[in-house]
Amino acid sequence: MIKFALYLLVLVILAYGSRLLGYSSLYFLFLVVILGSVACMALLPLFRPVFSSIASALPTKANREKDALPQDINEERFQQVLTKDATKVEAEEVDPTQDAATKAAPAPVSVPGPSADPDAPFESLREQFAQTAVIAFRPYPPHRSDHGRSKIGGIPDLPKGHPWPKAPGHTDHVKANLPLHFLAQIDLADLPWRPKGFPVSGMLLFFGRFDEELLWGEAEVAPENDMRVVFDPDYSGTPTAPPKELPPIAGGNYQYDLLFGLPGDEKTRVFAEWPLNFAQIETLPKGSDLPFTAPDGYAEAQNRHLTKQLEKAFGTLQSDNAELSGFQLFQPRTEEERQEGKPIALRPYSETGFPYDPRGIALTCRILRNRHAAKLEETGFETCFEDWQLQAETSEESAIDRRMVDAFIEDLNDFLAQAADKRYGHYLKSDLERALHRLVTEAGVNKTLASRIPDGIYTAAADRHPVFLRDSNGVKYPNYPGARSNHSYHQLFGHLSSVQFDLPLDSPENLLFQLFSDWGADLNIGDGGELDFMIDQNDLAEQSFDKVSGAYCGH
Repeated sequence: MIKFALYLLVLVILAYGSRLLGYSSLYFLFLVVILGSVACMALLPLFRPVFSSIASALPTKANREKDALPQDINEERFQQVLTKDATKVEAEEVDPTQDAATKAAPAPVSVPGPSADPDAPFESLREQFAQTAVIAFRPYPPHRSDHGRSKIGGIPDLPKGHPWPKAPGHTDHVKANLPLHFLAQIDLADLPWRPKGFPVSGMLLFFGRFDEELLWGEAEVAPENDMRVVFDPDYSGTPTAPPKELPPIAGGNYQYDLLFGLPGDEKTRVFAEWPLNFAQIETLPKGSDLPFTAPDGYAEAQNRHLTKQLEKAFGTLQSDNAELSGFQLFQPRTEEERQEGKPIALRPYSETGFPYDPRGIALTCRILRNRHAAKLEETGFETCFEDWQLQAETSEESAIDRRMVDAFIEDLNDFLAQAADKRYGHYLKSDLERALHRLVTEAGVNKTLASRIPDGIYTAAADRHPVFLRDSNGVKYPNYPGARSNHSYHQLFGHLSSVQFDLPLDSPENLLFQLFSDWGADLNIGDGGELDFMIDQNDLAEQSFDKVSGAYCGH
């Protein structure tokens, strides 16, 4: 409404100016626009149900997933699809009126393979359309496996003498010559599989424009304005800090800045760093990319096939509570106590180990000062947590004094008690859990910090990370990768798994790298979207990675 009011104000000013200057026709035009805008705004609620009905019918990810939940699958029909025999396609009768040339012409072949029968069982479709791919995933917990130089986030190992990639665009474009953000680097020697002719060694570095709108592919700028891929065949790269002109991530609206940023802080320009491990998998095209209508049960079978491979690659964490939904950091409260407004309270340090590290104290203080400043001032705790933050951020990483931790928890519980409110307490609890999620995120390349975090915290935070959970009875959940928090892995080669972007089976382009939103690493691409890097077959054969094209797809 504020934007609409400003819009009307501008129109009124223009209309009034036109009248004063004697431009009666222009004055009349502005009046018509003003009246039309007000009418549209007034009628908008009447048409909102129509727009909602249209939106519910669109093939979006949310609408598709309504019919793809595990409990909604018709298992009997699913088994029928997997076990039925492939039926033979009957030859069409030739029209006797066709001329000889037409009769002699061979029928066009839509796809290669032994059969294009839409009722072929899933295993037959696998044999016909499967493509090998490699998934890149973050080891979790991060300190329990070895890894090389492949990673997402952090700072890149740019080749010696190579300038930081920038967006050229047109000379008059607002983003021309702005440095691009570093996204990921892949050591090709770490890959368990690669396409024929692909380099067996060298480093691929991916850079992209990461402003708030993520408007890749704007018509008025050069195509290379959005992204760059740098290939270092000789491993000559060294860690390179970004230039000072590098813009803040997402225009200053990066998740860390919104939750933990304080007045005077510089905005974040570098993503949280996590190492990457790799596994070979088999991918299949989406049902919409098949050259015929996908048989019933295809999507479900495809998801099951993918899930088995991901579980094998990621590994499994054990949990005593299959309904675990958050960190078990707080003293339990009954429903009656919640309704009565009994304040939340932290469990003792001896039971949880919280805050594990001075960084845990600093993050807790930051989010309280950022999001609960009024409550801190009201209760007189603003100076208390400002002092705790300063002490934590100037302490050595390994300096965990038991008395200091006990004193911090006591102050925090005193604040929680004085700020007690059955509704407000929910927000406080959520923000303290966010601080611990961020602590886990920062443990990606910090093995000392990672080793201090208890296993229970890793299990509680696992819904954002590449791992499958089991409860105390060994029951796996969830059954489908999409039932978790979007993708927690990335992909090289194979069939695209994009929701919005299609790649025909006969396309000359090949998938090079799909970078998905990864909540556990605080890598949120638009609204849970992805960045797709494609390379032409001829460019791939010549290893011309400077010709890679990119696309942003929102989900």
